[in-house]
Amino acid sequence: MNTITTIDLSNSRLSVPELLEYAKGELPKLYSGETFILSALFVGYEWLRIPLKDRRLLGRFFLDFATSEEGRGMLEIVEVINQGKQRYMCK
Repeated sequence: MNTITTIDLSNSRLSVPELLEYAKGELPKLYSGETFILSALFVGYEWLRIPLKDRRLLGRFFLDFATSEEGRGMLEIVEVINQGKQRYMCK
């Protein structure tokens, strides 16, 4: 699977699976024990350019990843915070 290292939402919209691959590619940049929410893996203006429906779907996909065998080796699900946002911790 190709890892997406940059996002360019100005010319074409990435699919939710492509956004998921980008988010997964950002995980190695985090420190062990560091907590985060999904939107923190994106630059603020990039996150805001993703349509709300796609952000919600991406959140579901990322949670599915976090509970998968691959994801459990990298992440721990910590808690749900305001507005249903999930907090994760890197292992």
